[in-house]
Amino acid sequence: EVSGRRLWGLFLQRFGTAEAFFANHFVANYCPLAFFDQGRNLTPDKLPAGEAEPLYAACDEHLRQIVSVLRPDWVIGIGGFADARASAALDGMPVKIGRILHPSPASPAANRGWAEAATKQMVAQGLWAI
Repeated sequence: EVSGRRLWGLFLQRFGTAEAFFANHFVANYCPLAFFDQGRNLTPDKLPAGEAEPLYAACDEHLRQIVSVLRPDWVIGIGGFADARASAALDGMPVKIGRILHPSPASPAANRGWAEAATKQMVAQGLWAI
């Protein structure tokens, strides 16, 4: 999938090895489940409210547990949905929330140099050096 190749490709390009990346980074999927609508990927934000609310409650709790255990300084939402969910779920917790552009090919901005844009966003937030 394009999004995954872009994300992990950036980390490989910048850090060279998994060990170097994971020394100071961790990647967690807010909702590590897959939903399909007649064979098409159905993202959680497209679910009916009655289905999304209990799902978000479980995923929010999972994210809070991850943050409680790992105690990161920052949580970076990859895209607007992840940023919004992290902000809601982690409200009041001692963690800063940041955001980078989602690497999806459905995003015109992501198709114009996603790795460069994401790197600039990480640098602008003071998380990566140039």
